Amino acid sequence: MNNSMFVSVPDEKLEDVKRLIPRLKEISGVDVEYEPRGKNFIVDAKNVSPYEAMKVVSVIKAVGYGVPSEEALKLMGEDYILEVIDLKESLGSKESLIRVKGRIIGEDGKTKRIIQEYTGVRIHVGDHFVVMLGTYEQLPIARKAIELLIKGREHSTVYKYLNKAEEELMRYRLSKVRTGREKLIK
Repeated sequence: MNNSMFVSVPDEKLEDVKRLIPRLKEISGVDVEYEPRGKNFIVDAKNVSPYEAMKVVSVIKAVGYGVPSEEALKLMGEDYILEVIDLKESLGSKESLIRVKGRIIGEDGKTKRIIQEYTGVRIHVGDHFVVMLGTYEQLPIARKAIELLIKGREHSTVYKYLNKAEEELMRYRLSKVRTGREKLIK
């Protein structure tokens, strides 16, 4: 059975990933090689769990999308995941793509900053994609906020959604803490 996965990145990101390979090997124990003919990174999971190898693949993909290496390395932790929205899939013209990217970023980066501050999710807006790096709890909230902007919802509606979602998440966390304490008391 072959345990290798192949990952490619844009040419301009090849050197960034190559510089990261020794660190990825050190952190994960996963073997990563660069195959120049096909311009692929080969991630070999034969000596470790497939889960560790998938985390390495996520880091390589994130760097390929333009996420700084140090930030992408957060994906090696247990809580962080990578999610990408391809704007080309839902938008027809180049003009709509530019408009939606502008809505997501906001004036002087305000909207993107607000979503990041509410959720803790790092957001990178590329040529035709939005890359999100965050925790399992927070990433769905950031994704929905971005999807609302893509659908054309008002910024104020998105900010209200973020506020409500954060309040619900805090209530959920508090209820888990209370339940945990009740179990300890019994």
